[in-house]
Amino acid sequence: MICILDLGTSKISSILVKDEDLSPEVIAFSSVETSGIKTGSIINISQISEDISKCINELEDKSGEKIKDIIVSFSGEQISSINSTGSVIIRQKEVTARDVQSALNMSSTLKVPNDKTLLFVSPNEYIIDGQPGIAQPIGMNGVRLEAKSHLIYCSQNTKENISKCIEELNDLRIKKFYYNQLGAAESVLTKDQRELGVCLLDIGAGTTDLTIYKGGSIRFSKVFPYAGDFITETIATSLKITSTQAEEVKKKYGCAILDSDSQDSLRIMGNNGNRDKEISRKALSEVIEKSLTRIIRHCAICVEDNGMLGSMPTGYVLTGGTSNLEGIKKLGESVTKNNFEIGLPTIEMPAKSEQLIKPQFSPILGMIKFCVLEQNKQFTFNQSRGIIGRMLEWFRSEFGT
Repeated sequence: MICILDLGTSKISSILVKDEDLSPEVIAFSSVETSGIKTGSIINISQISEDISKCINELEDKSGEKIKDIIVSFSGEQISSINSTGSVIIRQKEVTARDVQSALNMSSTLKVPNDKTLLFVSPNEYIIDGQPGIAQPIGMNGVRLEAKSHLIYCSQNTKENISKCIEELNDLRIKKFYYNQLGAAESVLTKDQRELGVCLLDIGAGTTDLTIYKGGSIRFSKVFPYAGDFITETIATSLKITSTQAEEVKKKYGCAILDSDSQDSLRIMGNNGNRDKEISRKALSEVIEKSLTRIIRHCAICVEDNGMLGSMPTGYVLTGGTSNLEGIKKLGESVTKNNFEIGLPTIEMPAKSEQLIKPQFSPILGMIKFCVLEQNKQFTFNQSRGIIGRMLEWFRSEFGT
């Protein structure tokens, strides 16, 4: 079984899946609201530890299983990325799995800063003796092998704080850390989109995550520290209501573009003895449109400034909780002047996940498929190393040599 814990700014979610290699099936799902994370970074360790405990306990109660090992997926402004190239001399004149691993290791060790920790290496292409565009180099002849890759990493402190909340305070073991947008891509992007070129935008509560796929792999990624919460705070400030009230009216009545000159009024219930307040839906829509336009435009400018516009001919795909806003597709098309789609987690979903087919659950649902693919890749890679290589690896692990 696989248990995945996804740390978001507004919620912590967990999912338990069985038969992941054959016909995956969701056994249980749990999601709890949290206030201990801001723009993806932990700001209250005790609060997050308590929320994680609650989330896992609910999962155990629903499934009847005792959970010990988990995979953690997360995002946040502490996540960074860079493209890198590593090269090695091919030892036997024919590329082996060991040569590939050496080239990838070279690409990752050269560029990751000392205060960062590597989360994932996404191979883009391989080059043998100057010949580019090679997807699978093992078995090919040559003298020099280059590996071009996209490196995703985060601050060491971020990883240590997450570990403290999970392992030290909740007695769980973390098997792997992953950037959760790797999961979102698996659940909402088609193979053709990732091959031809597409920009995935995930606008959640605390962060907006931008990833560009081309040739089947990540070519560019960026995390922005503003998203749904930024819209909420703008509503609260502009309409002079509390953040709680602003979040409520945003979810219930908010829209990215109001098609008509509606004069409808919305009554907001007062709290703490305050009177009820009336606001116009038009005013609410104008605030949302302005702040959301700023977010989307900033993403579009980032794409252009980094020379990536030509790498995404299929346009933008939007997911995340904020994509539930009415009219956001139309606004996205207007701002980017490009194809703009809403991405739901519908691609190769596990059984019994129907209730979770919502944009806000794209990362955790897609992470199921992503983890299975990674396990299979690792198995295939290890198999390709040959019996002698595997025996040496076993010998080192057993005897520490």
